[in-house]
Order: sequence, then structure tokens, then C-alpha cells
Amino acid sequence: MIPDEINRLRNSRIELQGVADFLPYPFIIAEVIDNQHLNTYLNEKFLEEIGYTLDEIPTIEAWYSKAYPNDDYRDKVISTWDQEEILSQQEGKVFVKSKSHVTCKNGSIRWYEVKACVINKIHVVAFIDLDKEIHFQEELKNINKNNDRMLSILGHDLRSPVANLMSISSMAANTEISTDEFASLIKMINEQSKQVLELLDNTLNWAKLNFNTIKLNLVEIDFRVVIANILEIYKSSYEGKNISITIAVDDLKISSDIEIVTIIIRNLISNAIKFTPQNGTIAIESFGNNLSVRDNGIGKSEAMINDILQNSNSSRRGTNNEQGTGVGLQLVVNLAEKINCELAILSEESKGTEIRLKFQ
Repeated sequence: MIPDEINRLRNSRIELQGVADFLPYPFIIAEVIDNQHLNTYLNEKFLEEIGYTLDEIPTIEAWYSKAYPNDDYRDKVISTWDQEEILSQQEGKVFVKSKSHVTCKNGSIRWYEVKACVINKIHVVAFIDLDKEIHFQEELKNINKNNDRMLSILGHDLRSPVANLMSISSMAANTEISTDEFASLIKMINEQSKQVLELLDNTLNWAKLNFNTIKLNLVEIDFRVVIANILEIYKSSYEGKNISITIAVDDLKISSDIEIVTIIIRNLISNAIKFTPQNGTIAIESFGNNLSVRDNGIGKSEAMINDILQNSNSSRRGTNNEQGTGVGLQLVVNLAEKINCELAILSEESKGTEIRLKFQ
């Protein structure tokens, strides 16, 4: 290489390094020497934000290895980058760009738009932070998904019990019926009303949780009172199935949000009643900081449990054809996380289900 060209390269390096340290983006400056792509400079923002030093990423291969430790993802990034380079050359562009998430030295993963260009034979790679934008897009997707889910529940699952209520009340008002028939209709109206209220309550609480409007209010909880109040609501349901319920929670003393805890326990008890057959049993017990709701009902498969824990389960009918919405246990999982409570589901098909809550 002739002296003038060497001087131009040296001056270009110095100028680029000065500019790179001034700009608010991480930069890598590299050169191809003896057919090897060597990183020669990392600006201050790169060291601060991404963290690797030149000793750790002296070559492009070392950079790929550190930034993309997953083999499959690294291969995908390299393939995408190669395709972008070919496309840029065909279109006569002076830079190449692509989006990827980068594993930083501290273990955090951040999304960047990576842009590269060549200036006087020096390769300059800039990292434009997309992390907030990507996470914002994910939040928007979740909000839209929640909106769709609420509309589906309110539009479909609520329509059936409300229509039943209208039909039953119309029959009671417009048909000559006996006292026994009237009492039976009133009981049906009561059951349908509880179903509608439970659905509305779960849906609204689920919506509040997903829009982060639930605020914690910690108090010491008397679980005997909470459980007794819930069982009073569902008395006709479990008595109608002749379900035996035993309670042993005298030693459980926890400070938590009583409204959230009540919603969780109500859903667990409601589900236990719904999926326990005639003459079945439900046990509500405590041990240490744990609360257990156990039934000898129809149980759940491993796939169903995984779906519940991943917030993707669908509804199914109870043992007396009771209607479910698929929201109740999703709400329980999310609310348990909200109050820092560990939840475990132990179940076997045809043998029953136990759900344990471990309070902190």
C-alpha cells in the first residue's frame, strides 16, 4: 500500500473514531486485513451499552459468537445479513441493515437495527436501539389480543346465559305453572344469574389486570371468613350435586390483598364444584403458608395444565353441563403472580385436581 493511501486510511480512522464517540449509538469500526475481518475500534457507547471489549470480539466471527450465542439464531442472522448485502449491491445502496436481538455482555437481550457501510475501505457498523419500540409493539399486540378476547367472551359466552334468563323469566311470567314448577324456575334463574355475575366479574378483573389498573392493598386475611362467604354463594350449586366439602384452614395467617385472594379462591372453588361429579368431595386445607383446593372430579390432562399455565386454555363443560369461559383459571394464574404467590396444579384425568397456592 502506497504512503498516501496509508495516510488517508489513518486519517479516516481517526476521524471516524472521533465521530463515533460523539454519536449516541454503539459503533464497531472494522477493517479487512489479509482477508480477515478485524474489529479495530469500539466507541464509548458500545462499551457502555453492549459491553464487549476488543479483546473479547477481535473478529467478526467472535462478535457473532458473543452477540448471538444460540447456534440456530446466529445462523439465521448471518443468512439474513448475507441476503441483505446481495440485495444492497443489486440496488446500488451504500449500506446494509437488518433487525436482530443482541445478547449483551451482562446477559441482557436488546433489539437493534444494525446498519453497516464502507468508508474508505473501513467498515462502520452502527446499532440503533429498537428495544423500546419492539416491546411497545408487543404491548400493543397484547392489548389487541385482550380486547379481542373480552369481546369474544362478552359477545359469545355471555349471550347464552342471558338468553336463558330471558327465556326462563318469560316462561314464569306468561305460563300458568304450579308452585313447584315456579320454585324450579326460580332456582334455574338463580343459577343462571350466578353464572352471569361470575363471568362479568372474571372478565372485568381480567381486563383490569391486563391494563395494569389493579392496585395492591395488603391486610391480614382470615381465610375461614373468606371461604365461608364464597361457599355461601355457591351453596345451591354444591348441595345440588350433593358434594361434601371439608375445610381445615385455621392455622393460615397471611398478609395479602384480600380482594385478589378472594377472586383466586372463588375461582378455585367454583371450578372444583363445576368439575366434581354427583356425590363427590372437595377438601380446602392449609399447611404452612400453603392453601390447597382438592377435588375428586374429572381432572385435567398434562396438556390442559400446560395450556392453563401458558394462558391459552379454552373453556369446557362441567359434570352437570355447567358452562365455562376459559377465563377463570387464566385469571387465577395471573393474579397469583401479581401477589407473588406460587401456584401448582396437580391433576390426573378421572381422578381429580389439586391446586396449591404458596403465599410468601
